[in-house]
Amino acid sequence: MAQKPSQTFSFQVHDGGGDRTLDGIFRLIALGENEEPLEEILTAMCADVAAIAGADVASIYVREEGPEGLRFTMRGNVGFPPEALGRVHLRPGEGITGFAASRLRPVSVAMADRDERFKYIAGLGEERFPSLLAVPVLRAGAAAGVLVLQRGKPKAFTDEEVVLATALAAVINHALERSEERERRAGEHERRAVRLAGRALTAGTAMGHAEVLPTLAALARAVPGPSRTTAAPALDLEEMLKRLQVELARAVTAGGATAAEITHLALILEDRRFRERLAEACARATPLRALSELGRAYARVPFATASASAAATELLGDRAAEIEDLCVLAFATTAGGRPLVRSGAIVVSERLGLFATLYAIAAGASAFVVEGEVATDGAAAAAVRASGRPLLAAVGGAFSWLRPDDLLVVDADAGVLRINPPATAVARYRSARR
Repeated sequence: MAQKPSQTFSFQVHDGGGDRTLDGIFRLIALGENEEPLEEILTAMCADVAAIAGADVASIYVREEGPEGLRFTMRGNVGFPPEALGRVHLRPGEGITGFAASRLRPVSVAMADRDERFKYIAGLGEERFPSLLAVPVLRAGAAAGVLVLQRGKPKAFTDEEVVLATALAAVINHALERSEERERRAGEHERRAVRLAGRALTAGTAMGHAEVLPTLAALARAVPGPSRTTAAPALDLEEMLKRLQVELARAVTAGGATAAEITHLALILEDRRFRERLAEACARATPLRALSELGRAYARVPFATASASAAATELLGDRAAEIEDLCVLAFATTAGGRPLVRSGAIVVSERLGLFATLYAIAAGASAFVVEGEVATDGAAAAAVRASGRPLLAAVGGAFSWLRPDDLLVVDADAGVLRINPPATAVARYRSARR
C-alpha cells in the first residue's frame, strides 16, 4: 500500500517586511491610538493613505452635527492648502463626496469637474486633480465620514484600488471611534482646556463666553416649521438699519483706506428696494425661508455676471456675504427671544463682516475671534480697532475645539486664545485686569 506524500504546513508572521500596503495599514492603526487633536491625527493618516494608494490628494471628511446641522467637514488632508481644514463643508448628497455619503457606496469618476454632481470649492485647486474616488467610512449603517482620493491623471480608479480604499476607510473609522471614546471619557461637562495661536490685529485681553455668529441656514435648522405667528415689528428693523447707517457714517468720516469700502456698503442700506424686500421677508409667517431666498438671490449675482472682472466679482461676492449677514441681523432683531450677541460675550466667526461687527460692538461684545484671515486694512478690522476691542484672526482649529458658551480668554497681546482655561489662567487674567 503506497504511502501518501507528507504535507508541509508553513507558519509565517506577516509583519510587513517591506510590504508598503501592510506597513502603511499598521502605521494607520497606530496613528489612530494617538492622543493628539483629531485634525492632526487625520492629516497624518492622509499622508500614509496617499502613499499607500498612490494618490496626489487624500482628504478625510468627518460627519458632524452642530449649529449648522448635519454636514461632512474636511478634518484631514494632504495635497490642498492647509487653510482648507475645518472650512470645507459638504452636506449629505452635496457634491460627489456628499453623494457617496448618502448612498453608502464608493463612487469614482475619471473627470470629476465634468460630472453634474461635482461641487466647485473656491481656493482648493481641485481642477488639477480630476480623477476622484470617494469612499464612505461606514459605521452602524451610516457614514461616519468619507475618504476622498484624487489624482492629477484623468484615469478612473480600478476595482482593486476601490477595494484597497475601502479597507483604508475601515481603519480611519477606528481612529474616529477612538477619538469619540476619548471625548466621552472627558465627560460632557468637562471639556478639555485648549490653547490656540492666532494673529493679533488689535491688542488687548478679554474674558467671556463664546458667542458663535450663526448663518441663515443654521437659524433655519434651529427654528423648524413656521417661525412666527404674527407680523414682524418693522419699526425695530428700521431702527436697527438706521443705527447701522449712523455707525457707517461715523466710520467713513475717519477716512483712510477703508472709506471706499464703507461707502460701498452704505449704498446697500440706502437701497430702498432692498430695505422693502428685507421688511417683507421679516413680516412673513416663515421669515427665515423668505430671508434665505433673499440671501441666495444676492449670492447668485457674482456668478451671473460672466463679463465682470475678477476684482468686480470679488466685490460682488463680499457684498452678497454682507447682505446675508444683514438678513441674519434682521431676523434676530424682529424675531425676539435671546439677543444674537450678549453683552460681554466673545464673538467667534469664520469670517468678519462689517455689518455683523458693528452690530456686535453695539451689543457689547468684549472681543472678536476669527478662524479665517482678516484683512488688516479692511473696514471690519478698522471698526474693531476703533472700538478698542481685542481682535484675534487666523485662529486655526477654533471650531474643532470650541463649543457655544465655552469660557474663553483672548490674549491678543500674546496672540493666544484659551478655551475653557484652567482656574490659574482665569485668576491671572482677573488679577491683571485689577
